[in-house]
Order: sequence, then structure tokens, then C-alpha cells
Amino acid sequence: MKANQKLILIDSNSLINRAFYALPPLTNREGVFTNAILGYMSMLNRLINEEKPTHLCAVFDRRGPTFRHKIYAEYKGKRKPMPEELAMQIPLLQELLQKMNIKILSMQGIEADDIIGTIAKRFDIDTIIVSGDKDVLQLADSTTRIFHTKRGVSDVKIYTPKELEEEGLSPQKVIEYKGLAGDSSDNIPGAAGVGDKTARILLDEYGDIDNIYKNIDNIKGKLRDRLIDSKEKVYLSKELATICTSVNIPCELSDLEFVYPFPIEAKQVFQKLEFTKLHFEFSGDENSVVAKKIVIAAQELKSEEEIKKLVESIKKNTQIATVWGEENVLLSFEGKEYNIKLTNDLFGNGFNDYVVAELVAKLYSSDYINIIFDVKNSMYFMHEFGVEIAKPYEDILIKGYLLNSNKVIKSMDQLLNNYGYLENINSAYNILDVNKVLYDLLEKNHMTKLYREVELPLVECLYNMEKAGFLLDTKMLDELSVEYQEELDKLTKQIYEMAGEEFNIKSNKQLSYILFEKLELQHGKKNKTGLSVNAEVLEEIEHPLAELLLRYRTIAKLRSTYVEGMRNVMSKSSGKVHTVFKQCLTVTGRLSSTEPNLQNIPVRKPEGQTLRKMFIPSKGNLLVSADYSQIELRLLAHYSEDENLIQAYKDCVDIHALTASKIFKTPLNEVTSAMRSSAKAVNFGIIYGISSFGLAKNAGVGNYEAKKFIDSYFESYPSVKKFMDRNVKTAIAQGYLTTMLGRIRYFPELASPKYMIKEFGKRAAMNMPLQGSASDIIKLAMLNVDSALKKQNLKSKLILQVHDELILDVPCEELEQIKVLLKENMENVVVLKIPLLINIASGKNWYEAK
Repeated sequence: MKANQKLILIDSNSLINRAFYALPPLTNREGVFTNAILGYMSMLNRLINEEKPTHLCAVFDRRGPTFRHKIYAEYKGKRKPMPEELAMQIPLLQELLQKMNIKILSMQGIEADDIIGTIAKRFDIDTIIVSGDKDVLQLADSTTRIFHTKRGVSDVKIYTPKELEEEGLSPQKVIEYKGLAGDSSDNIPGAAGVGDKTARILLDEYGDIDNIYKNIDNIKGKLRDRLIDSKEKVYLSKELATICTSVNIPCELSDLEFVYPFPIEAKQVFQKLEFTKLHFEFSGDENSVVAKKIVIAAQELKSEEEIKKLVESIKKNTQIATVWGEENVLLSFEGKEYNIKLTNDLFGNGFNDYVVAELVAKLYSSDYINIIFDVKNSMYFMHEFGVEIAKPYEDILIKGYLLNSNKVIKSMDQLLNNYGYLENINSAYNILDVNKVLYDLLEKNHMTKLYREVELPLVECLYNMEKAGFLLDTKMLDELSVEYQEELDKLTKQIYEMAGEEFNIKSNKQLSYILFEKLELQHGKKNKTGLSVNAEVLEEIEHPLAELLLRYRTIAKLRSTYVEGMRNVMSKSSGKVHTVFKQCLTVTGRLSSTEPNLQNIPVRKPEGQTLRKMFIPSKGNLLVSADYSQIELRLLAHYSEDENLIQAYKDCVDIHALTASKIFKTPLNEVTSAMRSSAKAVNFGIIYGISSFGLAKNAGVGNYEAKKFIDSYFESYPSVKKFMDRNVKTAIAQGYLTTMLGRIRYFPELASPKYMIKEFGKRAAMNMPLQGSASDIIKLAMLNVDSALKKQNLKSKLILQVHDELILDVPCEELEQIKVLLKENMENVVVLKIPLLINIASGKNWYEAK
């Protein structure tokens, strides 16, 4: 064996597959999935650092049948197709490996195992095979070790012939074992009824398959019969399981030479994939953007004296980060980390009194710049202990969200993991470290202003709105509950009478029986539980029972979700509901509302509108609603620069009536309410890329007529079509679009091979600058209004935002002043090519203020 040489052979399909399922579904800013490549590179990094190879090779399978399929057509026949999110990463991995000058071997009709087996036996060199498949254990010998990845890519067991012997196997017995027990993952049949235990017993006694059949008469009972019946399959399975070590693949040892550091060109691919924390070195690049991973040891502090001395040493305006645990606090600043032990229960007696009274208050004061994951949530946590988080602070959750709104970030660990922190991620030091990475990326993507002037200041505004809450009229709540229950009782009786029997109306199975078997009504497609009885199916059924069922579902939903649901989340002490605004959830930049969702109160039907009577102002106050008039249509006019739309808005023409006039080719003064209603559906449908089928349903017309409406619309407003087509082309070309304030949305759907997903991406791209800019504008408006309320020292409070609508709780004496304030701060928030107008209403409840 050649001394001081070491070859690593990587079963690349196996490793990337395990990495894909081991790591969360990570993507880069362009929406390209990268988790499998990151896991693969993490393992490669470990191998390079720990094993220091002189030769290295990445071996891949190719698509298509192999010589084993010719032997057994059903070989690997039960394997599920590779997920598209994984398949798209393989060419990217191969591109990266090529840039790293790592040899890639693959061969049509030959499996990676056979190439690995051939190379391992060809060269007399210390060899490591990295694979998650146990087939390669048969290749272990005096010069070859197997690194078997058991779970993910980090849990590795090393096999030599000795380790195999300890498990009752040998390299040859691995093959014999598979011949007997088969392999379900590869669809290798083995002997019928022979599993792991039986196969091992047989091999322990007889050594191999040939000897088993030589002594078949010594085996008794059903096992003997099964072995005889399965003899052909056993030998077939053994052949399938045997790795070929003599593949005619051109490869010399010199071809596999591993050169490290990597070429500088590889760095560009790492940057593209956003692997900013993997420790790889590049030739001629001492200050590589792909940063080295630094793991620091935390200095432990156990006494008040040590802690006080430490805190006093922190200079003003220093960036600091803290991570709170049950028994300790991690504190980091200026490149160091400290572990502050909490000797009693968190915020208990003795030593911990100092933690509350001085340490915590000091750390979250305005003396320092706190780097925090989810500032708003941290405000609630600290408020419980009498500590208010003061400005300045940075929110890395918001930064991560702005950089890729397609990713929902649920935890600090996940955010850190997204940026390559695979070890020691729950660290205050790493929070400071990733903050710098995120800030640099915001700068690079021109979103620093959006972060500084909109998203970050919005945190405090939302926190105050949540704390203010929205008062509920409990009397109205009770009245609606009784009213809805009485109607449900009445509907239930009518449904039973029409069905001819009593049944569980909420049971899809029982309802399906009544509708489609007993009454023999027309049914739709089957689902997993039987014939579908969803709302869409019921709407197609021409029978009075279907109408009753739809009405029952509507009222039941209103009562359970919006009446009893509100009662369940109402504060017992204040009588208010305190919604939670999610700032980092939607891809469009819109806020969302939960616990309860006050942005989803139904308004299209009278019953839903009535629900708004439950929401009332504080005692002696009024509710004031200010909502933008047709903000997305106005933005459409602005962006498309369509002369007809711009002039109509400048002249304050009814835009829906104007569109009706154009698509129906009717004078404006002769447009009927029905025409206007259809045109309204067209106007709002167009900006969401609606199809003729969808428009037909919304406008209540036929598909042909709906198509004529759309064609006529684009003839009337030709610049709109150009604008939307341009959005799609730009999104396809660069992978993303931006809003008025520079917010980025990526469109990974446009790279999908699946037609429906790609078409969804196109529709989303058409609308993105409109919906995203509308989100930016309402957020700016909220900040302007909130600031004006404080400057004018008013008692009025912002309490809710519903997309393009703001709700305020206003003392009666401030009403007129608030109307002026809202008009000034909402209509002048940005400058468009057409006026930006708001509608203002007030009342004693939300229903009256609409």
C-alpha cells in the first residue's frame, strides 16, 4: 500500500439524499433549494479537516436502467420518484464540485456502487467509502473503510472487516445475507418468509448460500419448503446484491488527486448558494467572503461581582446579544461570549434579584444596541419582569424575512441554520455574527432603507396596537350567539325533514349517503374519504337541500369561529381581544393577524357584516375607519402609465363604470348596475391574473363572454397588458421583482417543471409590484399616523390594520382633528402619477364605521 496517501470515494446520490431529509427545506434568496447541497458540503468539510485526503472522488448514479434491470426488470421498481426540490439540487452540486476541481465519476447503465467498488479495488491505497447504503459494506477490506451515514450526514459509523465480524457478518456475508433476506429499498426479493433473524441464523450455521442448499435436507419444516421454492430468487438476489469491481471505467489515481485550497472560482458558487459560514479555503483569497466558522468558548460567570464588573466594562453604543435559558444567560459583545449562571430559579431570590434589578434593565437600556431575534416577542417576555426594551435595537428576524420572504422563519436556530451555522448555533455570539451577514446582504440588495424606515420602526407601533386591543360588546356577542343558534336549530329541523331522517349534518360520510345514495343527486369527484360534499359540490347541486346545507355551514362557521371564538380569546379583565400581528409571514409584505384573526372577519354577506357590531370603541369614544380607495387599481394606473386609467383617476371618474362602458361598448351614462358589477369583477380580477374561467364564475357569465371581457379590457387599456407581461418576463429573467420601496419577492415557482406551479408563479408576478407596494404604503401610513398622534399629543390610538384599512379608537372631541390627520398622513404618504385617496367613516361600532 502506498504510504501517506488517502482516497475518499463519496456515494454522492446517497449522501445528498440523506442531507435533503436531514435539514429543513432551505433556499437562497432566489428561491433555489439548497439544503441537500449544504448538508453534503458540511460532510465534505468534516472529511477534509479530519481525514486530510490526498485523493477524492464524487461518484453519481445516472438516470436510466442499469445492467441489473436486464437481469431483473423489477429491480428498484418500488422506489418513489425523487422530490423535485432534491432533483434540482443535483446539477447545482455537480457544478460546485467541478468548480472545486473534485473529480466526478458516473457511467450510463452502471450504478455508483459498482464504480466505487471498481476504484476501491483498483488502487492499493488507504481508502474511505462514504455512503448511507449498507450494500458497500461488502467492499470493506484491509485497505478500505466504510463511513456509513446512519441518520442525516453527521451520525457516522465506521466499518472495517473487524466491525463487521462483531456484528456477525463479513464482507462476503453481506452479499449472502441480501441474497436470503432481500432488500426492500432496492426491491431485491430474497427468499419468501426469510427476514433478518432467519438469514443470520442460516449464515451462522452454514456460512453461505451454496452450503445452505447443499444441506437443505437438514433444514426442517416450512423454512425448508420456502428455501426450495425461492432458490431461483435467492441466487438472483445474490447476483443483484453483488457489487461489480471490474467496471471498464477510464480512471487513473492521478485523475483523483485532491488539491486544497479550492480554486477562487468555486467561491462564486458558494456565494450564489449563500453558504456564508462553511469553513473552506480558497487559493489566493485570504479574506474570502465565504467566512470561516468560528466557535468560541463562553467564559463562565457565577458571582454578582463578576457580572457587575463585566457590565461596567461594556462601552456605550456597543452591539450586544443575549440568549436566555432556564439556568443561564449567554451574553456576547466585542467578539466574546459570557455564560452567566443563574443560581436559583429564573428571577428568583438572592443573586437573581440583581439579575432583574440591574443586569436585565441595564442590558436592555438605551446604552447599548441590542441585536435580537423577534424584538416584538422579546418585548412581551421582558415586560413580564418589569423591563422595557429601549431603542436602539436590531431585529434579525425581520432582516432574514426581507432577504427571502418565501421562507417562514420560526426560530432563531432556524435562521442561523439558514445561513450555514450547523454547530453551536444557540449562541449569543452567533447572533451578532449573523447580524453582520444579514446587514451586508440588505445593503447589497438595496433594502437597508426599507428595513430602517419601515419594518424596524413598525415593531413598536404593532406592539402598542396589540397591547391597546379591541373592545368587544359582550351583550351583542350574547345576542348573536343566541340568534345564530336559533337559526341553526331551525335549519337542522328543515334539513332532517327534507332528508327524510335525522343524521349527523357535520359528518361528510353520512351527508354523502343522504345526497348521493338516498336522494340520488348528481355527485362530483371522489376524495380520500369518499364522494366530496364540499361547498363547491353543494353549489352545483340543484336541490333545496343543498341550499339549506350551505346556509347551515355559513351560520355554524359564524357562530363557532367568530362569536364563540371571540369569546374564548377575549381578556376576562379588559373585555378586549388582543390580536397578534405577524410581520414576517407573507410573501407580499402584508401583515397577518392571529389569536384572533381580525383581518378575516367576513364582510361580503350581511351576516358577516353584522359581526362587526361586536367590536366597539372604549367608553365615550368612537371608532374611525380610514381605508384607501382602490389602492391596487391606482397603483396599476401608476405603474402601467396607461393614459386612459390615469386620466380617469385624475378626473375622478367611476373606474368600474368606465371599464363597463369600454368592454360593453356602451356610453358611460347608459351603464347599468349589472354592467358595472361585471366590470368591477374584471378590474379586480385582471390585477390578479384571473383566467376567463375564474372571471366567468366571479361575474356570473359564461366562459366565452368572460374571455371577451378580458380581451376587450386589454384593448381599452393596452399599457396594462404590457406592464403585466413585462413583470413576468423580468421575474423569469432575474428570479425576483421589487416593490416601490425596494421590497424583493423571489419566484421559485417560475423554475418549476410543473405547469400549474409555473402558471401560479406567473400570476403572482403580474400582481407583485401592486400588492407589495400597497403593503409598503399602508405600513408607511401607519407609521406616519402613529407619529402624528404622538406629536399632537392626542389620546386617539391605532388599534387595527386590515390590509388597506386603519381603525382608530378616538375620543369624540378629537374626531375632526383625527379626520384631518388621517387625510394628511395617508393621502400624501407617497407621490403617484394619480391621486391617492382615502375614505373615512366613524361610528359607535365597526359596522357603523365602514
